[in-house]
Formats: sequence, structure tokens, C-alpha cells
Amino acid sequence: MALDSAIELVSQRSTSTSANNSYIFTGKRSEIDQYLQAVDIIQHSIASGSAHDHNTAKSAIQIAMPVLVNEMHNLLNINNNKSTHNPDSTTYSSTMSDTGSNSYIDDYEYRSTFSVTVINDIQSILKRMNAAGYMEDCKKAYVSNRKRCIDDSYQKLDVQKLSSNDARTMEWHTLELVIKVWMKSAKICFRKILPYEKHLCEIIFGDDMDDDCFIEMSSGCAIELLEIATSLSCVRIASDRLFRILELYKTFTDLLPEMNKMFNAQSSESFRTKAGQMVPKLAGVACMIVEKFEKDLFSADLSQHAPVDKIHSLCRYVMDYVYKLGQNKQTLMELSLSKPPLTPSVEMNFTVVEPQLQSKLPFHVMWIIMCLVYKLEDEAKGYKYDSDTNFYLMNNLFYVVKKIDGRLEVKEMIGDDCFEKVSSKFDQAKAKYLRLTLGKVLSIIEDNTSLQKRLKGFNTEFKKLQINLEKLRVPDFQLLKDIRVSMEETLVPAYSSFLEQLRVSPCSMVDVKFSVEELKIAILGFFPST
Repeated sequence: MALDSAIELVSQRSTSTSANNSYIFTGKRSEIDQYLQAVDIIQHSIASGSAHDHNTAKSAIQIAMPVLVNEMHNLLNINNNKSTHNPDSTTYSSTMSDTGSNSYIDDYEYRSTFSVTVINDIQSILKRMNAAGYMEDCKKAYVSNRKRCIDDSYQKLDVQKLSSNDARTMEWHTLELVIKVWMKSAKICFRKILPYEKHLCEIIFGDDMDDDCFIEMSSGCAIELLEIATSLSCVRIASDRLFRILELYKTFTDLLPEMNKMFNAQSSESFRTKAGQMVPKLAGVACMIVEKFEKDLFSADLSQHAPVDKIHSLCRYVMDYVYKLGQNKQTLMELSLSKPPLTPSVEMNFTVVEPQLQSKLPFHVMWIIMCLVYKLEDEAKGYKYDSDTNFYLMNNLFYVVKKIDGRLEVKEMIGDDCFEKVSSKFDQAKAKYLRLTLGKVLSIIEDNTSLQKRLKGFNTEFKKLQINLEKLRVPDFQLLKDIRVSMEETLVPAYSSFLEQLRVSPCSMVDVKFSVEELKIAILGFFPST
């Protein structure tokens, strides 16, 4: 193509023709290549000094540059809503690794990615504009458009802005939803949207990549997410908030290296500093919640007695809490927990040996369990009958033992010695209950009075026992079976021996109301399951 033809072709195009929807890069490939060739010829003639009319050539370039900026805007705009999974185009997003393991991160579809063809077209525009000294105009157009795309995608995540005061005063169920949305959105932004945009910047601009370009178009959502996290760290301290705060802490800790890598420019130092401060801040909040839970436990008022055959609500709450502490062991081990604020080991008649470990978490878990046992034992003293005291302790302590045994992390943290002490207290309560409950019946059939009198006494007392035990429930089915087996193993041999004495005596067997098999069936009716 001759220079005159190139100048004529370029001069025929202006921003006014683009405004009438006559865009070059949405037309035929041959027309695109022809226009770019014309610009190249003119630029070469200016650079080499071969243009016979230098001013005319420069004027043509000055016409071409706004056209190319306009073309870039159009290319960017028409690709904003295309799916990353468009089967008709290969996208660079498919080559980008995603470090998130959550399925919603993997499934998230960033609907503003570019095909290879569009990237090549933008690069071809950039090359000509850079040669003409219009790189800043090109960057400005690119940043403006991509910032709008990022902001639009961020808005669709429905992240709620939050002040520190909001975090302190908002109802927990509402605030918890804000935290969940924040965690999901932060992962999507820092693992999907922003990495793609930075990667795209690097591909398009290459060696001319300017960190400030990426920062300018991406810092809006990044800074807002950081500000919301800062506000969330001001949450009111309450025991029930620990595990959601731990999840927030873990999410932020996992994302921090990616944030630092993404915003590694000198101009982003303030962002990196604030982000780095969030980790110890959230860790501190979690530590304060653990301390609050322990104080609440130690000061808990159990003066209102639970029904003797129920697991106390405090017991359920505390052991569920301990179970979750086990689930979050790895995260909690990272925290700088202080010693429990109170050490009621003397009052509890329990020796608490602090493990010689870097983390104080095991000590806290031991303390919590022992404090709960102390509370249960103290409450049980308020029951009128010793049998009720031990029945209540047996059920509740079994619940504690079973919960510990069901979570390996908890059992490992408290150690064999602590576990055996709690188990021993359960065994003692169970043995005392059996002795107190069956003692009178056994004493009658083992008495030295006449066989007939002993038989009559046994029938009366066993009937009372049936009536009483049919009113009670053993909440755990495994414990229920164990108790029935223990009762059978205690009563049946003694009763069998007693019946044998009756058979070989001159006494009548008419008053025998239970055979051995009937006694076993009667025992199976104790503590009827719900």
C-alpha cells in the first residue's frame, strides 16, 4: 500500500464514523488488517523521514489515534458480558490456576473475560498507539473500562458495607450473614476476578505493564473488603461468635499471601500493611471470645435444677463447644492464648496439669471439661435423694465422656490422664447409683429372715422399683443397655439362688411372682426408651 493511499484510508476514518456504529474491529478481518497496515505505513514514514509531506502524515496519525482509542473502548465493551465458558472462543481464564477449594469458587463464572482474538486486537491497537506516544491514553481507556467491569462484578456479590459501630450493635444472625457473604466474596475477588485482571494486564501490556494501572482499577473492591474486615474485627465479644470469627480469621490468613502477591507494588504498601494487621487483630478477637466463654462457664448459675433424667443444657452447650474446638484445633493452635483466667482446680478437687506445649489450647480444653464436671457435681448435690444425685451424674458424665471419645482431637489434647479421671467419675456415679437402687432389693433376698418373709418383701420392693424406674429415662441408648445389663448381672444370680432355696424348702412357691425369665423381661422394661 502506498503512503498516499494509507493517508487517504486513515483520513476517511474518524471518531464520528465510529460513533455511527461503524467500528473497524467489528467488521471483516481484511478491513482490520488493511487499516492497521495503513497506520503502520504512515508511522514508518514519519519515523524514517521518508514522508514527502510530514505534516499531512502527522495529521493522519492524529486522526487515527482517537479512532483506535474508540475502537479499544468498543472491543472492551462488547466483551464485558461474555461467558468464560463460551465454546466458540478460547479464553485466558482457562489457563489460570485457582487455589480455592470451595466448590462455589470453582463454579464461579467471571463473565468479563476476553477471547484470544480480542486480546490480539487490543495488543495491535496498543502497539500503534505506543509508537505514536499515546500509551497513556491507551492505559486510561483500558483502566476506565476494566474498573467498571470489576466494580459491576463486585456489586453483584452483594457485599454489605459495614462500619465498626454496625459490627458492635448489629444482631448476630444478621452479622453472621454479612461475614459469610464477605468470606465468599473475598475468595471470589482475590482468587478469581483480580488474579484474572492482573494476568490480563500482564498479557496485554507486556513490558509496558504499569502496576498503577492494575491498582487503580482493582483497589476499589480490595480496599472495601479490607475495610469491612476491619469493621468485623470490632464485633462484640460473645461466646457463641467464636467459630464464625475463627472461620473469618482462617479465610483472611489463607488469602493474605495472595493479597500481598497481587498488590506487591510500592504504591500498595499501605494496603499490605493494613491487611497484615488484620491477622493478629482477628486472632486477638478469637482469644478474647475463648476467655469470655471460660468466664461465663465458671460463673454459670445452675441453681435451677434440671430434671434428674435429662442432660443439662449447659452440659450439651459446653460439650458441643468443646467438640467444635476440636474441629478447629489447627486454627486455634495458631492463636496466642493466655492461661485460663480462673483456676478452680482446688475447688474442683481436680489436678490440672498444664501441658508443656507451645500452644495453650490443650490446657484450655482440659480446664473447660474439668470446670464443667465441677459444675455438674456441684449442681447434683441439690437433689434430695442420693440415688437421684448419682443418676443425674451418671447420665451427664457419660455424655461428657462420649463426646470426648467421639472427637479424636479433643481426646488427644486433654490426654489419657484427664480422660481417665472423667471416665472414673462416671464409673463411680454409675456404681453408686446401681448400689443405691438395687441395694434394698438385694438386702431383702440375702437377709437371714424366713424365706417366705423375704419373698414377700422382694415382691413388694421390686414392684416399687419397677414403678420408679419406669418413670425415668436414660437419654443415651448405649448407656441404657449397659445399665440394664449391669442390673441383670447383679439381680438375676442373687434371685436365681434365692428361688433355688425356695424349691428345696417346704415353703410354698405360690407367692413367687417372677420366674428368672420374667425378672429379665421386667428389667428390660426399666427406663423405657422414648
